[in-house]
Amino acid sequence: MSSKKHYAGLTDEEVLESRKKYGNNLLTPPPKSPLWKLFLEKFEDPIIRILLIAAFLSLGISIIHNEYAETIGIFCAIFLATGVAFWFEYDANQKFDILNQVNDEDPIMVTRNDNICQVSKRDIVVGDIVFLETGNVVPADGELLEAISLQIDESTLTGEPSIDKSTNPADFEEGVTYPSNYVLRGTKVIDGHGVYKVMKVGDSTEFGRVAIKATEKVEKQTPLNKQLNTLSKFISVVGLFLAVMTFSSLFVKNILLGEGITITLGQLGLLGTVIIGLTVGLAKMWVPIIYDGLELMGKVKKVPHCIANWRWIVWIILGFLVTILLMLSGFLFGVNPFQASSWVSIEIAGEILQYFMIAVTLVVVAVPEGLPMSVTLSLALSMRRMLKMNNLVRKMHACETMGATTVICTDKTGTLTQNQMQVYQTNFYSLKNQELGNDSLSNLIVESIATNSTAYLDYSEKEKINVLGNPTEVA
Repeated sequence: MSSKKHYAGLTDEEVLESRKKYGNNLLTPPPKSPLWKLFLEKFEDPIIRILLIAAFLSLGISIIHNEYAETIGIFCAIFLATGVAFWFEYDANQKFDILNQVNDEDPIMVTRNDNICQVSKRDIVVGDIVFLETGNVVPADGELLEAISLQIDESTLTGEPSIDKSTNPADFEEGVTYPSNYVLRGTKVIDGHGVYKVMKVGDSTEFGRVAIKATEKVEKQTPLNKQLNTLSKFISVVGLFLAVMTFSSLFVKNILLGEGITITLGQLGLLGTVIIGLTVGLAKMWVPIIYDGLELMGKVKKVPHCIANWRWIVWIILGFLVTILLMLSGFLFGVNPFQASSWVSIEIAGEILQYFMIAVTLVVVAVPEGLPMSVTLSLALSMRRMLKMNNLVRKMHACETMGATTVICTDKTGTLTQNQMQVYQTNFYSLKNQELGNDSLSNLIVESIATNSTAYLDYSEKEKINVLGNPTEVA
């Protein structure tokens, strides 16, 4: 039966109207992060953050002592670790972009204006009548109008390598993921031919919905990130505790109990005000356990992820405001913070600053500068090893996550197997040892197989022979 007279298809005006109403047959590409944002993401690592704080504190010490070797070393460790991580992930993203390039210009046979013609895949619209042949990739979702021995490979969506399609309700299969009279974008015709009417295009198709879900970011920490977070909190608390104990001991011994040093309660109060303000301002950076614990208990409202990484600025501003308020409250006790006599002398302030530098030095020394670089290099080498095994990893921490996996849920066909059927046993009579040779009988068997098969072998690639058609016929 000829399909040319059967289906008139859409007119040019109907095509434009359908495209305006339902859109083009294009998948929306995932949003790309700019390079600067991709680089700044590397500084979200908890150890890198602590190193940054230690680097700036070390810079302050270096300016006073005019010795910059330690500071330069810390900054080099930071930029080496972040630079290597950025480059490897950028390189992986470039490879992913090449793999994800979809050819939307493939010619598709349709009928329009009562005439069979070819249009590009991107120009398919809802309502088009599409003709499918063996080897075609279905361009959009739709309902079958005709199906002759039609078999579809739906492994891209369901994992099933061969599904029978029919327009006869008596032949519909039960328990299948998608109706037997429905074809889906991205699936492949492996046998037979058919005609269908397009019902969904672009992002509305099942393939488009899966593509959108695949690009969604799941904000979950990897096991390594959790361990690094724990380590960073431990370093923060221990480093701050040692710094406070050291500063307090030196302050009490040499300032409060020191000989020849006189300090009034007002001066002590203003000094305490500055220390309290610094403590509040650095609380988010150096005491994350307190803040995160309050957040987990619901005492502190969670903020959106887009601003979560800048909360420490809020804490610094809060510390500054606390200092101002405490200073202004000094008027209630007769202490005027705008008078020079209300503050400690320059000599005492110099000694206190010296004690503070000693405390900060302990914090800087406690931070392992080489840890981020060693973690980055190990993950980068893992990415390279995975790439040699034909596994492309987008994020470096995914290598560590896969190593920590204990349970993998997967289907068999095409995943754990190659989805290539082979002949297990033959029964050709008169053929010695069931081995083909150059005799007339062997040639007759080979010609008979080729004549009675609907499958084809594609020799366009020398290294690998591609197969087209029914998997059983291919074997």
